[in-house]
Amino acid sequence: MKTVWFVLAGVVGGVLGGMGFGGGTLLLPILTFFLKVPYKLAAWVNLIVFLPTAVVALVLHTKNKMVDWRAAGKLLFFAIVGLGLGFIAKGRVPECVLRRAFGISLIVVGSISIFFVLFGFFKKK
Repeated sequence: MKTVWFVLAGVVGGVLGGMGFGGGTLLLPILTFFLKVPYKLAAWVNLIVFLPTAVVALVLHTKNKMVDWRAAGKLLFFAIVGLGLGFIAKGRVPECVLRRAFGISLIVVGSISIFFVLFGFFKKK
């Protein structure tokens, strides 16, 4: 049964990553809730899976002229700073707090996305 969840997580995560969504958003809950992998270990597995899939997605999106390099450049520095802060916090914060924070962030991001779609913030150019 575990193999089915790994296959499902890989395929769905890859499809989401190919569409520009974070595939790890689904991978973490599958690893932690269904496969009972400890959250901190699941986060590392997510990073290991993310790197090659992100590189492939970046190459394909770049080839199709779907990358805004200017915007990416502006965000990169701050993303690296945030990464460092998150890494430090992860080592000091209990796993139950990390799980709750992840769940809350999913709810917030999902709610914002639904709001934007319902009220037409994402319009075709």
